[in-house]
Amino acid sequence: MSSLVETHAAEVRHGARFAFGRNWQRFLNTLNQERITIAEQSLADYLQQKRLDGLSFLDIGSGSGLFSLAARRLGARVVSFDYDPHSIACTAELRCRYFPDDRDWLVLHGSVLDRDFLARLPPADIVYSWGVLHHTGAMATAFANIEPLVPVGGRLFIAIYNDLGPVTDRWWRVKRRYNRLPVVLRWPYALGIIAAAEARSLLGHLRRRDLAGYLRAWTDYQHLSVRGMSRWHDWIDWIGGFPYERASVETIVDTFAANGFRLEKLVDRAAGYGCNEFVFRREAAAGTWIEQPVPNSQLLSRRFGIAALGLAPTPEGGLVGQLVNPWPNGSGAAPLVLHRDRLLGEAAIEPAGGVRIAPQVAARLQPDRGAVRLVAARVEDLPGPYVHVRGRMWQAGAPHLASLADDAAGPAEQRSPVFVFEDDRQLPLPHSLHAEIARRGAGRFSHWGAMVYFSTRDGSDPNRNRRRYRLVYPPPARGVDDFAGTAQDQRSMPDAARL
Repeated sequence: MSSLVETHAAEVRHGARFAFGRNWQRFLNTLNQERITIAEQSLADYLQQKRLDGLSFLDIGSGSGLFSLAARRLGARVVSFDYDPHSIACTAELRCRYFPDDRDWLVLHGSVLDRDFLARLPPADIVYSWGVLHHTGAMATAFANIEPLVPVGGRLFIAIYNDLGPVTDRWWRVKRRYNRLPVVLRWPYALGIIAAAEARSLLGHLRRRDLAGYLRAWTDYQHLSVRGMSRWHDWIDWIGGFPYERASVETIVDTFAANGFRLEKLVDRAAGYGCNEFVFRREAAAGTWIEQPVPNSQLLSRRFGIAALGLAPTPEGGLVGQLVNPWPNGSGAAPLVLHRDRLLGEAAIEPAGGVRIAPQVAARLQPDRGAVRLVAARVEDLPGPYVHVRGRMWQAGAPHLASLADDAAGPAEQRSPVFVFEDDRQLPLPHSLHAEIARRGAGRFSHWGAMVYFSTRDGSDPNRNRRRYRLVYPPPARGVDDFAGTAQDQRSMPDAARL
């Protein structure tokens, strides 16, 4: 244990790690019964059961110990561990306050990267790690290490920072800089960042004549966070939280789907850089793929695709494999091959769920074959010339697809299935607010009413950049072909007009 403490202290001293436990110790000064009750309710809501009696609960990276306490109060047998010695002290303090000498709550000092330590822990009915694994410095290893701790039938509840590309890259630099500063300069640095962000938030509330709403964001944060947390301590944790990794929803789902986990609940922070929250139930042993769509994914391939596994080369240079789920017969749509955000061509569906990919398409899949998915979808050109609306936003008409468009009054799962592709790459941000399309561009788009509003990836004029813009969408059961001006079914298109 002493070596673990020394290693942690050295990492903090050299600016390689944030002292999370110190921040949690300050947070405990604000802990009251109301915060504890909110944490209990949050845990029960996510796990969709009011009590945890008779269940074992493993808290990986227990931090303040608040959710270990919540699980114990809900009746679970709890094992808590953390790498940070001050976090362990926090958790032990809560155990001492509320469950002294309790044999059903064990507090340990250990690392999720230490397989020997983990091997001594029994599998748990519920494995919980909220906002922890992305701070290990080896997130992929942490994922692999926790998988054996969840038995078939058990549940995994994790929260991982969302990946927003350049935005999250910038925050990585902010966090690293904070931890490399002398201690006396960290508070002024953090205060500057907080003041700038809070000033923007306050200004927005004032424009809406909602000063009370801004004040509630501070005074009632424990409720608004849905976890009983403190806005100030969350700010410090966010600015200082290093190491810092992140991943998309699709990456997390696929990582655990490959080892028998089915997604039960998802809170998707697609529009922000907070944590995506996942509850998985394990249905099968390691190495068993559990195919599942991500209903609100920003990627066509993950919202509607079917994974093609076991892809093997053919003598001609193509690939053959097996679809995880049956192919939807009678859709009247081509089997499109997608590799994440790239549309590569068509495949042939063979009997008994087989799939054959032609050599020219297979060549574009190398070397990452694991992300290959097939979608039954139609492809049509987005007709120009494109009309400049304002800023970086352009528009084009698609009246025959109006029945599929986004509806502000409709549920999220009924969002438009129409995606915009620039050449062979999907524009990355569907369902964007029009003000954001105009102001920020970068491939944001929206299918609204009879129009498609979009921005190019690089801010160029789509009428002049010599790129091809197309709409790709799964055919609905009814509605689209009833509109006048329907695009010709792609099955009757000349080959040159297809992919």
